[in-house]
Amino acid sequence: MAPTETYEQRVAATRKRFIEGLPARLQAVSDALHETEAADPRETKARKIHRMMHDLAGNAAMLEYTEVEDCLRKGLRVAEDADNGSSTLSVDDVRIIEAALADANGVVEKI
Repeated sequence: MAPTETYEQRVAATRKRFIEGLPARLQAVSDALHETEAADPRETKARKIHRMMHDLAGNAAMLEYTEVEDCLRKGLRVAEDADNGSSTLSVDDVRIIEAALADANGVVEKI
């Protein structure tokens, strides 16, 4: 951080890094959706996706990317429900999450 850098400049740089890194992070969620179920019951696929989506949606909200956040929350709700219910992600759940990821990626491409 440069000594003359303002708070607003630091926030702008953080927002830029988030958006630049978001496609790779969205791809990581997509990749995790297609992994086989882990043997560790503490880190089920639903829990992993829930955690990843929660992190992305929270960061988008904090950085005031509300349109990205809105897209991600659609998939987050599905992953959260599956995780809280200790169930696996259904085919429909995966489809909804993939659509949310694609929508978020579409928003990023416009920024």
